[in-house]
Amino acid sequence: MTTLDFPTIAAIGLLLNIGLAAGFSLILLVLRRQTVPRLWAASMWAGAASTVLVSVPLPLPAAVGILARNGFAVLGSMLMLFGVALHVGRRAPVRPALVLGAGYLLAIAWFSVARPDLGIRLALYSGLIIIWKTWEAWLLLRHAPIDVRRSCRLAAVVFLLDATLFLVRALIPVAPGADGDILRAGLPMNVTYVGGMFVMLAHTFALVLLIVERQMVDLRRLARRDGLTGLLNRTALMGDGEQQLAQSLHQQQPFAAMLLDLDHFKRINDTRGHPVGDEVLHHAARTLRRSLRGRDQLLGRYGGEEFVLLLPDTGMEQAMVLAERLRATLEASPLQRDGGTIVITASIGVAVADAVPGLESLLARADAALYRAKAAGRNRVAGDLG
Repeated sequence: MTTLDFPTIAAIGLLLNIGLAAGFSLILLVLRRQTVPRLWAASMWAGAASTVLVSVPLPLPAAVGILARNGFAVLGSMLMLFGVALHVGRRAPVRPALVLGAGYLLAIAWFSVARPDLGIRLALYSGLIIIWKTWEAWLLLRHAPIDVRRSCRLAAVVFLLDATLFLVRALIPVAPGADGDILRAGLPMNVTYVGGMFVMLAHTFALVLLIVERQMVDLRRLARRDGLTGLLNRTALMGDGEQQLAQSLHQQQPFAAMLLDLDHFKRINDTRGHPVGDEVLHHAARTLRRSLRGRDQLLGRYGGEEFVLLLPDTGMEQAMVLAERLRATLEASPLQRDGGTIVITASIGVAVADAVPGLESLLARADAALYRAKAAGRNRVAGDLG
């Protein structure tokens, strides 16, 4: 049978590892402060370091070289796993990964010093990669957020393909008709190494796709948010609100709108400055958000010191009770600053949709109710009279 030309394979693998690591690291020029791309870039450089120790003869004792390259391989695998976990919103599984990595390195040390056996070491390495890649794929399939699920599924397929390749590589020497010599496995083993290089390319592209889709989702989310308060901006609020209103009317369910205006906000800006006014807006938005429990409720900044709350499946009586609770919560939650305490109050107008669809007209009625609340002395709730 044909003997594997390991120096050639190792040299190609080295160049590919370094090239992919360098190319991927360019992403960090744009995403400098993001943890996940940094972990993945570090993982790829650790893999490249492991390949260097395989490909380049160094004046090291054999056992030291074996442990060093396997140590870098373990480090790279752990960093990749941690990045995948963080990408899908999970905590990095540091402890189990350390236990697995330490156990693997102890086994490698045993079969390098006490009982040297290249075949067992390669089988152990294949087993380790199978575990890592299956673990990563499970995280992507089990915990992927719905808005990035497509890229996570594609990456999971690539990771499972990588695991399958290493499984085939581990089984070739013990397949029927094989002599058990990893160095004389012939064409099948050559195919797995060449295939591994293509999988390595696919692996890198999958990581890039994960990052790109996450960035697109984040940009879309930012485009819907008010930069100061973090609430929905007016455009997103009106778009989502029109859909909810139409659905509520179609299902013959009540739909309420609430318009909140912070009392004497202009006075705060004039006497304390706009930075303090911004703090007041942020504090009020956070207080309102924490006071709401309904998942379908839409809270957004309508403009200036005005906020809008849209309430599907909510009638006038329920909306008035909620409005009074929000008013009282705001008043009881002053903004604490070094320069003193700023009491925040709000006037609130409430209206309920009629049979004629149209969010603008509904908010106009809520605005009329808000005007009456202000005229009655502010810091109070008024309902639509229509």
